[in-house]
Amino acid sequence: MAMLFAIENIEQHERFIHVRQSRNPEFITDPFTYSDRLFIKNYRLTKELVTNLVELVRPYIVSKSRLSAIDLKTKVLVTLHFLATESYQSPIGNSRFTAVSQPTVSRCISEVVAAINHPEIFHDWVKFPKNMDELSKVRNEFYRETGFPGVIGVIDCTHVSIVPSSSNLNMNENQNSEHIYVDHFCDSKLQILNVNALFPGGTHDDVHIWNNSNVLLILQELYRQNFYLLGDSGYPLRQ
Repeated sequence: MAMLFAIENIEQHERFIHVRQSRNPEFITDPFTYSDRLFIKNYRLTKELVTNLVELVRPYIVSKSRLSAIDLKTKVLVTLHFLATESYQSPIGNSRFTAVSQPTVSRCISEVVAAINHPEIFHDWVKFPKNMDELSKVRNEFYRETGFPGVIGVIDCTHVSIVPSSSNLNMNENQNSEHIYVDHFCDSKLQILNVNALFPGGTHDDVHIWNNSNVLLILQELYRQNFYLLGDSGYPLRQ
């Protein structure tokens, strides 16, 4: 009991420190004052891109009116720092750039990621060429970069580690309760054209994922007009 009491005191003290720091500007350093190299190291994006991202998600994140509310720029920076460093939420909150609690970090990540995944944002960045002119442009750019004719993209699988959902949830809420195996492809500029995240990590057959892709039929038709998709040995040679 004495040990539990001591732990509770420590946790209360840490929460007090978080509150005191978050209300005192001298504890927080504006990351935009750092060099471009250090900024990119922490957030993986340039200062200009982060500024653009803040404005991009602004319409999709409700701002709180209370004085202690976290501003939108901080929410975006917290989220990017977490995604870029693959760290735990507590160290992200303890950063000299933010000084917020772990629950606040969690809420920031949820809000910003949800905003980025909004169809009006996501489909503007992850999209397959929608007409022959765009397809030809991608094919020509790939040829200029690599000297390989006819290619509009390269395909592969990426294993993304995700904490499984609770087994207590029903099937409608818990359809992908295991780690997700993501199938995606990109163009010569590494811009992602399509993502398929419908299969759990046990699905190691890349072809099975590709066979269930909504782009498969499109590529089979485009093959007749000399448009190709490149994959490694996990994908058989076919139309």
